[in-house]
Parts: sequence; C-alpha cells; structure tokens
Amino acid sequence: MKFHLPLIASLVLGSAAQSAPYCENLLNREALPKKYAKIAPIYSNQASGWVFTQDQLKDRYEMKSSSLKLVQAIVDEFAARDVPLAIVVAPPRPVIAGQDNLDAAMGQYLYSVADARSSFDKLIEQLASTGAIVPNLSDVALADPDLRDRFYFRRDTHWTAVGSAVSATALAHTVNTQAPDLFTNDGDLAFRDLEASGAIQEEGSLAEVVHKACGTALPPETSATFDLSRSGDLLDALADGPAIALLGSSFSNRYKRDHYRVADALARAFDADVENFSVSGGGPIGAIEAYVMSGALDRKNHDLVVWELPYTESFNSQSFLRQLLGALGESRAPIKAAELQKQSQATLVKLAEGVTTSGIEIEAEDIAKQSFNLEVRFDNGSTAKVYLGRRNSVPVDMRASSLRSSLSHYGNRAPVEIVITPIKGARIKHVAVF
Repeated sequence: MKFHLPLIASLVLGSAAQSAPYCENLLNREALPKKYAKIAPIYSNQASGWVFTQDQLKDRYEMKSSSLKLVQAIVDEFAARDVPLAIVVAPPRPVIAGQDNLDAAMGQYLYSVADARSSFDKLIEQLASTGAIVPNLSDVALADPDLRDRFYFRRDTHWTAVGSAVSATALAHTVNTQAPDLFTNDGDLAFRDLEASGAIQEEGSLAEVVHKACGTALPPETSATFDLSRSGDLLDALADGPAIALLGSSFSNRYKRDHYRVADALARAFDADVENFSVSGGGPIGAIEAYVMSGALDRKNHDLVVWELPYTESFNSQSFLRQLLGALGESRAPIKAAELQKQSQATLVKLAEGVTTSGIEIEAEDIAKQSFNLEVRFDNGSTAKVYLGRRNSVPVDMRASSLRSSLSHYGNRAPVEIVITPIKGARIKHVAVF
C-alpha cells in the first residue's frame, strides 16, 4: 500500500513559558564536559524532547558581497567544465522545530524563527543567483505540519530518513526545472507516493550530551524508511557509470555510512546511479575538495555534482570558499616566482617585484597533518587572515599531497607577502604561488 502522510498538527505546547529542561547543567558552560562547553548554553524541553545547542541558534545566514563573489567564482569553474553544480543546504533546525518549541525550551523572545527563516531564504536566493541549482528545503519542510514534525530528529542534529527523502525529491524538481534535459525523469516525483518499508533508529548526538551532563539516558528515536527502488533500467545506468556525485557531510555519511539513505533517495528521485563520497566530520568542503583534487571533475566523471552541507556552516567563513576555489584553479594555474624566508615559527613568502598572484599552494611533510594559518599582506598595508587545512576526519586516502587557497577577489588590494604559520603539528615541505 502507498504511504500517505496523515495531516496531523505539529506539536503545539500549551504555554509559551519555558518548560523544564533535562537539567540545569545544560545551561551552564562551566558545568559541562569540555567537549560540550563550546556549544553551551544548551536549551531543552523534557515535555517535547527537543534539544537545541548554541551553534544551531544563529539567525543570520545571508552572504556578504565578498562571499557571494567567491561562490560565484566556484560555480563559474563548474560551468567552465560543463558540469552543473547543485548546492543543498539543510534548513535551520530551529526554524523547522517552530517558534512554540523554541520558546518552550528557551523562553520567549530569545530567538526569532521568522527572522532566521527570512535570512536563510535570502541565502538560498543568493546561492541560486550564481547559476547553481539550489532547492529551498525550508519551504519543503514547512509545507505540511506532519512533514515538519518528521523532518528532523529532536535529540540529534541531523535530518531523518523522511527529511532526506523529501530533500532528494525537492532537488530533483529543482534540477528538472533548471536543466530539464539533464535527466530523463520528468521531475513529477511525489514524496507522498513513497511506500513505507521499515524504520531506522538514531541514538542521538544530543541525547548523548544530555546523558553526560544530566545522567539521564534517553531512548533512541525512530524514523520511517521507504522503498526507494527505481523505475528505470538499472543495467543501462550501470553501463554508463554513476551519473551523480554526492559530496556531503555527516547528513549523507552518518556513522561512516549513509544512515539516512540520502544517496538511495537521490537515485530514486532522479532514476539514476549515485556515487556517495561524503565525509562525516569533514567540514563544508572535505568531500568536494577531495573530488576536485582527484581530477574527477576535470574528467567529467559525473553529469551532476551535489554539494551538500549543513546550515551550521557559514558561507561568510571565507577560508573554505578560498580553499575550494584554489583547488578548482589547480589544473590551469602556472607557478610564479617567489622568495621564501624562514622565520622562527613561520615562513614568509615575498612575491618578486612586478609579480601578481591569484593563490598559494602548500605541500605538507605529513599528509595526515595539513593545517596552516595565513596572513596575507597587501600593497596598501592592510592584511587578511586565511585558514588553509583539512580536518582530521578527511581520510588520508582522499587527501591530495598539497593544498591551495585562492588569493583573488580582494577588491583593489594586491597581495605582496604571505606569512604561513603551521599549526596542529603540520610542517611545510614546499610552497609555491600561482
């Protein structure tokens, strides 16, 4: 039988006053284990089960103009290779939970769901303005009260298998609207037509926080799963190779596997093979940078690249944008002359007179330790800070031997020196500018 979502109302609490948290320790950074202090205060409500950490509670998402220029340059690099880029940003979890649940956990007037949603919508509009394929998943999740209630786990930061299935379908609709000739399916796929086939359990990262801070063991949550079998000819698809590369985060690689069946949902929505390269804990570009540096994009291994990243990653943290743009420019950028001067804890890179640079490349002695802070010095005396590195969660076999950062799009300022400071045990083997 078909699985039709019942139109039940989402949970509405009877009082706007703050309800009882799991324990007061969650609100006190000093009372929490060091691992969790950085995400405190942590707001919770025993009655509803919702838990919200401080890093989820930002309400400004739109990009600065300088960040938008970097994203535009990234999308242009994909367009130059004739490979469409889809950017999938999971919607803000507090927005999907709703104002009543936020007020019950935090108290009134401490967080505005309306403001956060408006700002997130502006981010999606900005991303779409670059020519990338960008579904607005907040619109999708909020379209139906029951779907809204099922989209996110209450005691984990990730979407449910319901949320991932809906998001995959929304992406397919958006792709078929913007690039109707890319896939043979017509985009008329409906979540309500999926057949229920089982369930998954989620122990919950936020349930773990409650357990450590409060001594309260909470039961796992359950999410429905669906029959995601495809209608097309699988053998034909395999003969041509996977059509879609999924390059995401823990949303697509939970427990180092696709726990929420994101790739399966995409395969069903597009009726095409999906290859999942996602990296849990790899940050916003762990997977997509590895894909680019491997040469897969230049070889056009896939017809569509899906860059999935959580809403907690800010596009205004420009270092990761510069690093991805640097990777994208690797195959075409000639190496230029520069002078290196060793300092006590750093290396100074001085450009030769008259030489301009669009980026820097650093090779580390140990491929497992690739973390550097850069201070870029400009011709007008100003400076800029840039981080260049890979998180420990990115597997060594997915890492290139070097890292690149774009030093373009700084307005009228021209870099003249770069100070490189290794961190986290990294050591420099080679430096070049391009």
